[in-house]
Amino acid sequence: MVSAVTVYLTDKQRKALFGRARRNGTSLSQEVRKAIDVYLDLSLDFECESLASLAKEANASMDRSIARLGDAIASCHLPPL
Repeated sequence: MVSAVTVYLTDKQRKALFGRARRNGTSLSQEVRKAIDVYLDLSLDFECESLASLAKEANASMDRSIARLGDAIASCHLPPL
């Protein structure tokens, strides 16, 4: 069962949620419920600092992977299109 609740979102949040819903073929409400479920499934000792640290590490890893991919592409000597 679902019930109506008023939630105030920033314009950025609203646009992002509508975009995600459009890509997923869902509704804004379904996306909000999924996000709340993820939040509620977090352990009680969850810390934003820990998540921020993990995100920083993931970004650094991604940057290294992109650099390596760029090096690999450069070494292929592909003909111009």
